[in-house]
Amino acid sequence: MKRSTSALIHDIRNPLNTISINAELGKLTLLKNGDITKAIQIFETILAECQLCSKRITELKDSLQDDESAENILKEDRG
Repeated sequence: MKRSTSALIHDIRNPLNTISINAELGKLTLLKNGDITKAIQIFETILAECQLCSKRITELKDSLQDDESAENILKEDRG
């Protein structure tokens, strides 16, 4: 069964929030103590969350295309 659009949107917002928090943390880490190693770990988290967002957006696109295809089939059947 396909996931609902609202569930996918929720799943996109979660990594976006993590990205925002980690970007701020990375900035503060570099400004406060210049800990490059910690900043790199933070940036790796940001990149992983970006990849997760991309995956969720693809799932949303696929879901919307499937919904559109199903709608077109129904229109043809009614025809």
